[in-house]
Amino acid sequence: ISEMYTFLVTVLLMGIVKKNSLRDYWSTDPMFATPFFATLFSQDRFLILLRCLHFVNNATAILSDPLYKIRIVLISLTSAFGRVFVPYKDLCIDESLMLWKGRLAFRQYIPSKRHRFGVKFFVMCDVKTGYVLDIIVYTGSTTDIKHYEGLGVSGSVVMTMLAPHLGKGHTLYVDNWYSSPTLFQHLLFNCTGACGTVRSNRKGMPAFGCRKMQRGEVEFQENGQQLAVKWHDKRDVHVLSTVHTATMSATG
Repeated sequence: ISEMYTFLVTVLLMGIVKKNSLRDYWSTDPMFATPFFATLFSQDRFLILLRCLHFVNNATAILSDPLYKIRIVLISLTSAFGRVFVPYKDLCIDESLMLWKGRLAFRQYIPSKRHRFGVKFFVMCDVKTGYVLDIIVYTGSTTDIKHYEGLGVSGSVVMTMLAPHLGKGHTLYVDNWYSSPTLFQHLLFNCTGACGTVRSNRKGMPAFGCRKMQRGEVEFQENGQQLAVKWHDKRDVHVLSTVHTATMSATG
């Protein structure tokens, strides 16, 4: 057991000390050497443990689960995330892409991301500290989320991840893939504020004027609970909020 703890520590340390390949961590070249790794494991022993690492009994595994090989680890981690930290007021949900070039049925291609190919995660973080509160691995139609009628996939992701934190006065910040008047109203009903960029064609979004706006111009519309903002920079940017008012203030 102690050896496995050391193995996990080594893996975590590799995330801090970046090398081009695993074997570089045991390099004796004076230009690249990091001697500390050799004090933890020999190169051969580490590679054997890495090759043989397995978390599930294949005889009893639920093979229809795309994540059956790591499900027990994923549940253990996400449960621990919530137990050891009480988040501050502001929370954020976004996607993250972990580089993966191997064969995988749910591997994603996202050209806007740094790595482009990999495994997509939905991640909820505490804004003040950056602490990860929850993660959901995207596996397509089998993604582990609870579906909420009228909220679509993006809204269901938000409600699934926020479930333990609803009714506690948090404020959620999201991008335009998640934001919608329907979702924000649902969150407001659960004593949770929300703010984020939003697509102008979302159902329930107010219609702004069609006139051409100058750079820096702003238009507001509100209904007493939600504030919609149209701001023009190089293009129109729409923002939706349940925690702000239609006032401008100087910054910087």
